[in-house]
Amino acid sequence: MQQENIQQIAVVRLSALGDVCHAVAVVQAMMKVYPTAKITWITSPLEARLVRLLEGVDVVEYDKKTGFSGMFELRAKLKYVTFDALLHLQWSSRSSVLTRMLKVNRRIGFSLSRSREKQHWFVNELAPEPLGDHVLDSFLSVASVLGVTEVAFPCQLTLPEIDFNLPNSYVVVNPCGSKIEKNWTLEGNRAVVKRILEKGCTPVLTGGPSELEINFSQNIEAGMDGVVNLVGKTSVEAMCTLIKGALLVVSPDTGPAHIATLVGTPVLGLYALSNPRRTGPYKDIKNVVSVYEELAEKEYKKPVSELPWATTVHDPKAMQHIRVERVLAMLDTLI
Repeated sequence: MQQENIQQIAVVRLSALGDVCHAVAVVQAMMKVYPTAKITWITSPLEARLVRLLEGVDVVEYDKKTGFSGMFELRAKLKYVTFDALLHLQWSSRSSVLTRMLKVNRRIGFSLSRSREKQHWFVNELAPEPLGDHVLDSFLSVASVLGVTEVAFPCQLTLPEIDFNLPNSYVVVNPCGSKIEKNWTLEGNRAVVKRILEKGCTPVLTGGPSELEINFSQNIEAGMDGVVNLVGKTSVEAMCTLIKGALLVVSPDTGPAHIATLVGTPVLGLYALSNPRRTGPYKDIKNVVSVYEELAEKEYKKPVSELPWATTVHDPKAMQHIRVERVLAMLDTLI
């Protein structure tokens, strides 16, 4: 494939924030292979705030709430553009229909082993088998059709300069995931915050503005001095800057854990529902405390190696199986 023949590239990855982080790394690698190409990334409004930190990408927002009317608006907006290639990086049928709003010569999707919701019906080229188990490896396999073979961290993002008035040594603790089932226990989070304080560092609590997250963070810090609570007080862009300055991020499988990978900050990941080899912090799988393997084998009566790639654990109390002692021991090795 001659690079001069690729001048217009479309990327479709709408959500979620963590997966968009993985896609950012792949798209930045593609920009280095195709420095003169124009890249148009279609994504959701929240995730667009992260993608815009990647300088040189034209970001087009599609709000899933707008349904087909929003798709038709997107088609009208891009009707004069014919893309040389499309990287279809989302498994949902909605995003597949969305890609049909675009004029594209080469529609590249996942290999059949990673294709879901009939994505292969909407593309005309399939990626080779990924070289690894991680979601990012699947994204990279799609880009490899265009000659993109590796990613580099940290990514070069244009971050806002924000003074959080924090000491040099602080650790971000992001206690809540996108679903309540991803949240670790109150007891465990309080133990982590206490250990961080004992090490002479400042724990910084982060999270979204939901009532659940605000109340949970207040219960975590109750009775402890020296904790900074920024839950519900940071934008996506500010969160990136905050995490870049941290010594470490402690988090379940959610956006901030993967933002940390983008900006080069180590992650202590807490996993129970999904395989960390597939969805863990890409550069810090070794630092994950996981009970996924034992819970998955208990639920499915098979070794993890024999389970389908995207198998998840359904026990709503799965995260409670993570022992405090294991997390504190890992924390001691990282700080």
